[in-house]
Amino acid sequence: MKNLIKYIFLLLPVFVTGQNDTLKGLQSDILLHPADGFTAYTLQKGEFVYNQSPFILPLPGWAWWGISDGVTVEIDLLPLVGGLFEKPYLPVPSFNFRFKILNQKRIVPTVSFETMYQHLWNEVIQSDISGVFVSRKGNSWFNRLNMSWKLSNRFHTHFSFGVTFVEYLFFSNKDSIHLIEKEHNNLLSPDISISLDYRMKPYISFHTSLSYGTTFVYLDNIPRKQQLTYGFRLAPFYKNKFGFLRNLRAEFIAFYIYLPDINKSITSLLPVFPYFYWQWNL
Repeated sequence: MKNLIKYIFLLLPVFVTGQNDTLKGLQSDILLHPADGFTAYTLQKGEFVYNQSPFILPLPGWAWWGISDGVTVEIDLLPLVGGLFEKPYLPVPSFNFRFKILNQKRIVPTVSFETMYQHLWNEVIQSDISGVFVSRKGNSWFNRLNMSWKLSNRFHTHFSFGVTFVEYLFFSNKDSIHLIEKEHNNLLSPDISISLDYRMKPYISFHTSLSYGTTFVYLDNIPRKQQLTYGFRLAPFYKNKFGFLRNLRAEFIAFYIYLPDINKSITSLLPVFPYFYWQWNL
């Protein structure tokens, strides 16, 4: 861990001063979870992505690191840091890896295997709004196969399927009159996702995804949910000479999340829930 931290700090001058000008906007970016979908792509060796939601500040977000051209690791900083504030005052183990299996050749897609394990020492509330209460505790682990087709420089489509294990999962509609609660213990549940990218310009792209089960970003690691998303990504300063601005990206997403266990939904009709990220390499 010390070596990893040291490596990241050594890369900060590149990130801040902008010595790297290899990125040329969203049409050439490697995207991992656009609109909460699952692509099969992996980062290049030495490539980094740091993601930050403004809604969790001052706590950190999450990062991806290209260990090699075929292996990308996600470093989930929020649970690692957040776990230090609750008994037993230990970082929350949270690890995600994506391994490339095949590169696209004609109609044969790019294929990768993705796995994520997390252990929550305490019960964590992941939603408590609009009459939707969702909490999770203990071990969770998803494994899935991701496939991506690059149809042109502008169009990409993705398909992903797998399974999630979760030790404890609880849903409630918080209705004092017609209360519905559902508890799952040692649940094994299927996951499936279809998504589409339209990278119209280097500075803007449009995305949509349809999924059942676990996703990565919005109401993350929760199986059995049905989700539809749409929105866009921006690279407003992709030509700027300063790395901090040139590597800046933002995702704005609208979503419809339905939880059949309690017959409740969470909806944002307009793409107003952004997160920001910086993507750069040596």
